[in-house]
Amino acid sequence: MTYRTALSTQNVRRGSLIDERDSLANAMRETIASSRSHLLDFIRLNEPAPYRALTLAEWSSPTALQSLIATYSDHIYRNQPAQPRENKPLLSLWAQWYLGLMVPPLLLTLLTQKSAIDLSPEHFHVEFHETGRAACFWIDVQQDRKLTSQNDAQRIEALTTRAMLPVVQALEATGDINGKLIWSNTGYLINWYLGEMIPLLGESRVAALRQICFFEKQFSDGSDNPLWRTVVLRDGALVRRTCCQRYRLPDVQQCGDCTLK
Repeated sequence: MTYRTALSTQNVRRGSLIDERDSLANAMRETIASSRSHLLDFIRLNEPAPYRALTLAEWSSPTALQSLIATYSDHIYRNQPAQPRENKPLLSLWAQWYLGLMVPPLLLTLLTQKSAIDLSPEHFHVEFHETGRAACFWIDVQQDRKLTSQNDAQRIEALTTRAMLPVVQALEATGDINGKLIWSNTGYLINWYLGEMIPLLGESRVAALRQICFFEKQFSDGSDNPLWRTVVLRDGALVRRTCCQRYRLPDVQQCGDCTLK
């Protein structure tokens, strides 16, 4: 009898956790659908990841990452096979795809949902496009109870250190790119997306978030903020601080607000 009672209790707890995860995933999905539905084209929440989708630990292994970058390089230089290949701008653009798909939906849900999800890399699987760049994220949604109780600043810090930093470190470990360039690109992305969220969050809250992201040199724990001054104020507007280098790649358009113009 005692064994059956314990087993029943375990089943109830397991069912409760599953219900909680599904409830959080549904809330995230509804928020995204109501404000930026196109993000659901490349975000899957609590859905079984395909076998070919990889965790960060898997795709960042030297062999796997070299294969992905080689495939992406072949795609980028497909019309200019004789042109010398440059890994720095190639990795810069590869990272823009990866973080450009991952960060906006996470930022949106962290800033609009009461419950915060666990941002540990093992909860994220990435499906890569046939060209070698990121195409879709499959997220195992679980609540982070500590982060749920924390404020905007702490949520931004968690997004930066848990979700983004490991990606930057993995690419920097190739020796072909400095992490500062990736952070510069990502700061520009975050600043743009915060602007997109003004109708949801209000101008004063977005202004406070920009202050946290770009003008606080250190996080609350004393560690360096890698987003610090990745965008700067010029002529009354926040603009990218440095060029992303994509113009050095064949058949890739220069950014409309490139710093080199």
